[in-house]
Amino acid sequence: MVIRTASLLSLALLFSSAADARMYRWVDDNGMTVYSQSPPPSGEATEIKVNTSTAAPNAKAAADAQPKQAAEPEKKESGPTKAEIEESNRIKAENCKAASSNLNLYENLGNKLVKTPDGLYKRLTEEERQQKIQESKDVMSEFCDK
Repeated sequence: MVIRTASLLSLALLFSSAADARMYRWVDDNGMTVYSQSPPPSGEATEIKVNTSTAAPNAKAAADAQPKQAAEPEKKESGPTKAEIEESNRIKAENCKAASSNLNLYENLGNKLVKTPDGLYKRLTEEERQQKIQESKDVMSEFCDK
């Protein structure tokens, strides 16, 4: 009898906590987005709706939804918009200009120092310089009009 009562009580607690499930989202002091089941101490958070339903969808509702989906006209994908094409061309021109500038730099570099991405300066070996020249030419062939 005691075991049965404890089992029913545990089961009731399980379902009551699932029905009361809440999620909160906020940004902490470090700028990180935090998701939690309890709100932050400041209390400034966005509550997120959580679907705790475990019930299977109604078969009739699923059958009713099927014809509606089939009856919807299919949308054809249209090509890029004029603004997207212009933006793409602008980026392409910027990449071409940067590659051209890099090619000019590496061809005329000689034995000068170059700044690496980590902020240090180093002298390129002839092999590294030739590799950079080839990389610049490859980028130019991709982005510059011939």
